[in-house]
Amino acid sequence: MGESKNPLLFMKEVTKYFMDFLETDFHKKRTPKRSLVLKNPNNLLLWLNLNKYEWFRSLVLKSIVNCFDKEILNTVSKGVYRATIPNNLLELIQLQLSKISNKQILPLLNLISETIENTGILYKKEYDQALNISLESIREILKSEFVSLFMEKLEKPIENLNLGDENDIFLIEEELV
Repeated sequence: MGESKNPLLFMKEVTKYFMDFLETDFHKKRTPKRSLVLKNPNNLLLWLNLNKYEWFRSLVLKSIVNCFDKEILNTVSKGVYRATIPNNLLELIQLQLSKISNKQILPLLNLISETIENTGILYKKEYDQALNISLESIREILKSEFVSLFMEKLEKPIENLNLGDENDIFLIEEELV
């Protein structure tokens, strides 16, 4: 395509590509050589639906129109582009949260307290390391003992009510942790 900044030339190349595709692979009885792979062998997502991230989507489209100008999408920082959570999903989360009792929380708090105490003893003279290890341990405890169980209760209603897909569920779980 070259270094040209002509969006018309880019669109012409894309159109030509799809025309070639339709003339060859589309009519064959076997699977085309070009195929979309949604996840890699480690089960990590390789693409995402940009429709959920309107502001980021507009930047990507602007980048395409400007022949992938590096200045438009120079960096993508964590947490800058977020999807909005629908109100009925927030209400569902509030409902599930109201069902959690103190009796369920106490063992979790005891486990966290014990972890902090043990880490403090183990790294008595290394405050920063004790803090980092404690925070990571607490994150893992919260995820395994609380958030994952909580999300299991929300997963089916979210999917059944078309409030989100597995990406939304993953994002909610990460935000809760």
